Amino acid sequence: MRVTNSMIQTNATLSLQMNLQQMAQAQTQVSTGQKYSSFADDPQAQSSVMQTSTALNALNQYQRNINDATARANMEDTVLQQLTDTVTRATAIATQQGTATSSASNRLAAKQEVDSLLSSAVAAGNTQYQGTYLFGGDNTTAAPVTTTPPFYTGAAPSGTHTTEISAGQLFKSNHNAKELLLDTGTLQSLKDLSTALGNNDTAAIGTALTSLNSSQQGIQSLVGDLGARENQLQVTGSNITALQSNLTTFKSNLSNVDQEKAITDLVTRQTAYQSAMLATSRVLGMTLTDYLK
Repeated sequence: MRVTNSMIQTNATLSLQMNLQQMAQAQTQVSTGQKYSSFADDPQAQSSVMQTSTALNALNQYQRNINDATARANMEDTVLQQLTDTVTRATAIATQQGTATSSASNRLAAKQEVDSLLSSAVAAGNTQYQGTYLFGGDNTTAAPVTTTPPFYTGAAPSGTHTTEISAGQLFKSNHNAKELLLDTGTLQSLKDLSTALGNNDTAAIGTALTSLNSSQQGIQSLVGDLGARENQLQVTGSNITALQSNLTTFKSNLSNVDQEKAITDLVTRQTAYQSAMLATSRVLGMTLTDYLK
């Protein structure tokens, strides 16, 4: 096969272009820290990066949902503690005022405190979170409970706030006011005690005391349920954090370059390009006289 100067020039030019392209790619990797500058560089790897990014976005949203649900649960925890203290105080009043040694005037004075406790319980049930009623259930724009029987306006508060904390897993963020104050009988017990004190009715005070004890048990049941759900949030949150870490590392390995290796590759390709330039200049500078020597 006859090798002509034109063929030598063409091959030398192609070699220079290849070296120049490799050097430019190495420079891009060093400056950007990314292995690939376009989808065409490695479609399979880039596709995996996109899928991983989508998964990370979903996990980030789940984490935000968990943070919101945790904040709601913490607020309910505070409210349940307030209700526990309220019912505990009302129980003490009922015990004290239910004895024969108390007087009608003492019971009227105690009634004022119980009325204040009732108002406090209603205020707790109407706690707001980010401009909405925490225990409103399906209706978070209107106060769910009032101080007079049946302790709500319109329909009883129902439904619950739910949020997705992982794929397909809906989480009940908190109880509604019906579960909190009506089903436990808290508001009715306080109202009954107030009425009994106002009527100076020792038998009714005893009945209200029994109801208050039952209400306390109902509140503690909610405390236990809330604690279990808070544990669920913690476990799910920890799992998501671990998965986020693994996916972030996986994505980094796919798309990010090792800077030390990238700089070494750049120096190597610069050297190769310079050597190719020198060799090409010598080859292209040769004449027929050089071959005849």
